[in-house]
Amino acid sequence: MTLPERYNYPPEFYIKSLEVLETALNGTPAYAPWREHDPGACVSVDARYAAVPELTKQMIRDNFPSGLIPRGKDVSAGLCSGEIEYTFTSGTTGDRVVNIWDQDWWDRAEAASWKLNAHTAGLRYPQREAKLASSLNVGISCEEDLPMEYRVAGGKLYLNEKISLIQWQPRHYARMARELREFQPAILEANPSLLARLSYWAVDNGVEMYSPNAIVFTYEFVSDIHLAAIRGAFTSPLISSFGTTETGFVLEECEAGLLHQNAEFCRIDFHPLKTEYGGPDLGRMLVTTFGNPWNIVIKFDTGDLVRLYPSGSCACGRAEGLIATAIEGRTTNATFTTRGGMVTTMALDKTLAAIPGIRDYHLEQHDNKRYELQIMPSPDVRGTALTADAGDAMRGLYGGDGDFGIKTVDNIFPGPAGKFRRTQANFDYDWRRWFI
Repeated sequence: MTLPERYNYPPEFYIKSLEVLETALNGTPAYAPWREHDPGACVSVDARYAAVPELTKQMIRDNFPSGLIPRGKDVSAGLCSGEIEYTFTSGTTGDRVVNIWDQDWWDRAEAASWKLNAHTAGLRYPQREAKLASSLNVGISCEEDLPMEYRVAGGKLYLNEKISLIQWQPRHYARMARELREFQPAILEANPSLLARLSYWAVDNGVEMYSPNAIVFTYEFVSDIHLAAIRGAFTSPLISSFGTTETGFVLEECEAGLLHQNAEFCRIDFHPLKTEYGGPDLGRMLVTTFGNPWNIVIKFDTGDLVRLYPSGSCACGRAEGLIATAIEGRTTNATFTTRGGMVTTMALDKTLAAIPGIRDYHLEQHDNKRYELQIMPSPDVRGTALTADAGDAMRGLYGGDGDFGIKTVDNIFPGPAGKFRRTQANFDYDWRRWFI
């Protein structure tokens, strides 16, 4: 499916779409086989995009390092000059990809995304910034505790040098709170689940946190449970930013709470789900990047499910590009009702967020009727009452004939990539058949 007709795009957007497609098909090695699918200039640019295949992580791996670089560019020269470098995406072995990284392009795309929210639009880019994420995803990794001065680079403070919050001790929470007060960043960019853990610690210990101009969420799905925790510890406006290493900054949450396309730097082709799986306003995004001189990305499947906003009008006044209400989770993290209906991570999250006392969770579905839910409760909540409430909620969402094993645990831990996988089905399914 091409770009939804409900959204508005200026003429220059289609000029960029055409230019990058022509560069890919006629001057970028990896896309040469796609030329046989292209109907050519006799049809619209949207029709041409609809006709060509999509870019996969496997295709990126197969064509590394030069396959996505346009004619006239040389990888060795770019590496020597410092214009580009290699970067790894986080993830399991099957998901990890080595990409060509152009820091200048990345910064320009981020600066453009700031224009899509009033709280960052008024700030000069870049700003003094702190980052809180697994060191597998960003920053400096070290088993030892590094002094603050060793974790400041390029005007950014990396609050965490550990690969997992399993390693966090009370001294690390206290250190983060102290360093935020001392460093006073204008922006705190955070993995929401990690910032929620810091927020729980602050509330439990009566510690007042420094609140920057804005907190920007990235790296993972944003849980309503964690949003509530962060709002309890910080007064900053909260902004969800969606993107990938391959595509840069794709969507940014505005002050009215909707996600807007960073149309200056990317194109989105929306692929809707069939009605029985939650479509047609729920679907996946195939992203094309604009303006990257070193990396031509055409119709890259981000792997995420996005819910479209019903109209092209938002209370914030921005009317250019696709508008979404939410990223509902990844296709690979879907679970299913006992009758086979798809349940997104967001659907479960909202169900559990309505139950007081849950701080974190992890769901595994073993077959069409067997589910195992782990819950991390607040210290002041009785586990038996919580599991009973969660059982009722699960039956309401997945089906009364399901077998639900529910238990409370002291902690929920991230996966090997340093990120949390909230939901998963432990059996094979063909997610591509869900789509129109």
